[in-house]
Amino acid sequence: MSFASERTNIEGRFNTNWTTTTIAWGNTDFDMPNNAAWVRFNILNGNTSYRAINGLKRHTGIINIQIFGPINSGTHTIREYSDTIAAIFDGQSFNDVVCDVASIQTIGTDDKFHQVNVNIPYWRDE
Repeated sequence: MSFASERTNIEGRFNTNWTTTTIAWGNTDFDMPNNAAWVRFNILNGNTSYRAINGLKRHTGIINIQIFGPINSGTHTIREYSDTIAAIFDGQSFNDVVCDVASIQTIGTDDKFHQVNVNIPYWRDE
């Protein structure tokens, strides 16, 4: 599987299963909502190494979804969104992509949004 196919498969799974907010995809135009939650989708590629047992290449990375909720709206909804995102990928295997356990990271608040990131490590063999 190529890096392009990897992205298509991972993005496709999220796009099919996430209907809650608008999604900002990498390197595309996006109109940020003024007072509504939204998410940004990222694939952070990691190291590639040869597997000694079978000579395959193992590609690793992190599926990173940034959740932005309006300030002064609390964190309950953002954490529910985190649970939903985790369920989409946590421990799932699809199209040769294998996902590990999801975790969340609170980033903080700026003048418009409160941000929490959901990170899901993944790998695929080639």
